[in-house]
Amino acid sequence: MSNKLGIFLAGGAVGAVAALLCAPRTGQEARTMVAEKVNEAWGQAQSISSDAGVNAQQVYQSAAARGQEVVSSVQAKGQEVAGQAAARAREVASNLKPSFTQDNDELRDKIEAARQRIASQVAKNAEETGQVAEEVVEAVAEAVEPAAETVAEAAEQAEEPKAE
Repeated sequence: MSNKLGIFLAGGAVGAVAALLCAPRTGQEARTMVAEKVNEAWGQAQSISSDAGVNAQQVYQSAAARGQEVVSSVQAKGQEVAGQAAARAREVASNLKPSFTQDNDELRDKIEAARQRIASQVAKNAEETGQVAEEVVEAVAEAVEPAAETVAEAAEQAEEPKAE
């Protein structure tokens, strides 16, 4: 997308220069017209840049919100599963003879280990979601940068005095 925009802006700049060279205007009129066109193009580039920033921010916020939803859902499901496992463990433990208390302790340790694995997976998923959001923001920034550079170069060329 940014490549097409850059080509479009470069073509526009070349067309504007060709039109200026062929137009029967004085140097002052031509410079004034070029300055107006450059200011217009610069305004459009700034508008596109600000729109891209807003869009990137919206994508980031959306990804962060979705990531938070996923984290909450996984935590809720993990708590539900852990609760069911704990309830089942208590039920089994109450039916066992007192000599099996050691097995009961091992089961509790396994449940705690499962809780910890679930919590670490939730944290990992949240981190990955944040990284994806950062990559999206970086990609948008990289996509806008060439267009801004093209417009800046066109502005510099337009400001250089022309030989009459």
